[in-house]
Amino acid sequence: MKIARFYQKTLFGMFALMGLIVASTSALYVYTVDRQLNDDLKKNSRAIARSIADSNIDVIVNRNYSALQSVIDQYVEIPGISYVFVVDDHGDIIAHTFVPGIPDEIAANYRGNKDAYDRVLPGMGRFAEVTAGILAGQAGRVHVGVDKGYIALQVQTAIGKQVYLLTIVFLISVLVSYGLMYQVSRPLHHLTKHAWHSFSDGEQGEPPHPTQVVNLLQRTDEVGELGRIIRSASWREL
Repeated sequence: MKIARFYQKTLFGMFALMGLIVASTSALYVYTVDRQLNDDLKKNSRAIARSIADSNIDVIVNRNYSALQSVIDQYVEIPGISYVFVVDDHGDIIAHTFVPGIPDEIAANYRGNKDAYDRVLPGMGRFAEVTAGILAGQAGRVHVGVDKGYIALQVQTAIGKQVYLLTIVFLISVLVSYGLMYQVSRPLHHLTKHAWHSFSDGEQGEPPHPTQVVNLLQRTDEVGELGRIIRSASWREL
């Protein structure tokens, strides 16, 4: 299907605009979902750290490490939570979920009262670690690590369907726009053939089909008016 040159730039502009809308919408959606999931998972991990710190004070203070270990082990089963460890008031790690042992990167940097850490653990990945103080930090701190890879996977899953849907909408819009432009272009093609045939004695290709001419002259828009003007002018020449 050939589109009249008169409409080609308009059609290209429509495609470019639709592509820009799809791209900008997708980018905004990716940013929003990524930020929302990161915030939600960090809030959940902070709530877990606070829950361990507040509900197990007796266990920690009385150094019941086996009970404390069983408590923190259950939290790593939550999707996105990669590790948990508890530090006592002397700065020693008294319980953890690392297997087989505490990574050197964590062993070298966990002391202090920081609320969050950004970890890169070789062989494990990247993590956002949040902490909560036990008795306002006087009895130690609970550390909970969130897997950033899990967050990225959730973002990809969330945006995948959205981008897929937007792509389908874009392709359908392109096809519909092309079809509409073609429908608009057809009368112009018929008008061009009618004009050439009327003023060139048939020397410029095939004449339009009589049905096309009749339909053209019966139109009530500007194309029909031009067709009637051309018909009238050609008769006057004769």
